[in-house]
Amino acid sequence: MKSLRLLLRSRLEWVEDRLMASAEKNGYGYVSPSMARLYSYLGNEPIPMSELARRLKISRQAVHQLVAEGINSDFLTLINSPHDKRIKLVMFSTNGKEMANTALAELRKIEIELESSIGSENVQELRRILELDWPT
Repeated sequence: MKSLRLLLRSRLEWVEDRLMASAEKNGYGYVSPSMARLYSYLGNEPIPMSELARRLKISRQAVHQLVAEGINSDFLTLINSPHDKRIKLVMFSTNGKEMANTALAELRKIEIELESSIGSENVQELRRILELDWPT
């Protein structure tokens, strides 16, 4: 029997492979998987680079490199923290928000593809299970 970890990882890879293929189709083919992973942790609120490093489980230096790449691609911008001017917060630029909206639309298409494959009831059940409270 395959481990739950292996099953979850392989299914996440299935989603990410489709997302990267759609990025290529939509003109974002130069976005690396590492960059896409960083972007997936950005929301509507600016976030400190140290928090991104913690969430991504990579060094702050690696986050600085990814953020610099995102700035060079005009998807990210930095702002000063309103509470501590030494802290830089990362957020999507206008172009980054457009790219993120495109990715969200593609993710919805991927979910529809999954529904057509395993059924909408199974997707709803999968979502219900994954939304349960898990131990911290």
